[in-house]
Amino acid sequence: MSSLLSSGVEIVAPRRFGTGFRWLLASSWVSNLGDGIAIAAGPLLVASMTHDPFLVALGALLQWLPPLVFGLLAGALADRLDRRLIIVTVDVLRACVLVLLTLAIATDVVSIALVLVAMFLLGTAEVFADNTSATLLPMLVRREDFAVANSRLMTGFITVNQLAGPPIGAALFAVGHALPFASQAAVVALGAVLVSRVALPPHRREVEPDRHLRHDIAEAFRWVLHNAAVRTLVLTIFVFNITFGAAWSILVLYATQRLGMGAIGFGLLTTV
Repeated sequence: MSSLLSSGVEIVAPRRFGTGFRWLLASSWVSNLGDGIAIAAGPLLVASMTHDPFLVALGALLQWLPPLVFGLLAGALADRLDRRLIIVTVDVLRACVLVLLTLAIATDVVSIALVLVAMFLLGTAEVFADNTSATLLPMLVRREDFAVANSRLMTGFITVNQLAGPPIGAALFAVGHALPFASQAAVVALGAVLVSRVALPPHRREVEPDRHLRHDIAEAFRWVLHNAAVRTLVLTIFVFNITFGAAWSILVLYATQRLGMGAIGFGLLTTV
């Protein structure tokens, strides 16, 4: 059994990738499970408290707004600060918010305003964690191994976050409204512990002492504007997210009220 497990680990994360990659992969898969749980549990919680389409859509907006508002800031800070420390810090903060939300739900003092604020804070923390995590892989594996190593990370995102996480979150929500958020808090905290084990090479970029973050952000804008391929990609993703988000934001109401699906049905719908 031990040799079989070792063989499986070697296939997924070959020894040549290094121990740091294995810790990063484990942290990524665990954290993606928590994010996948929230994909279904978040909308279900809002819809259980109100049937107002505006408030339900606002919950989705507050989760998706942080990448637009804080994405460039997160990238600029990752260039200046200890990247592992950024991820651990925001994941610990995210776990704390989830614990407080869990307690509010369990003690029946939760309100729609509290849930919306929590979603915005969780979305903001996720921006800093995800943006910074994406910069770790090139620091840990050799250039020739980058494509395979990246595919292992994406496998976790697709299978755990997109496919397995939503029905698990919906099933937990059906058992108890606080349960999926308590579970997410636990896996996010575990992800922080796992990524803290990653040993990174020196990476702090040399910046001029008087160079402000605004300079880096403006430089990023200029670079995108003058790079035709990246500019097209950014615009395509921006438009797609608006159109997809318009449908997704009220999908939970359509599924539960028009289609008669329960919590688990909605979770399976998001997986499909």
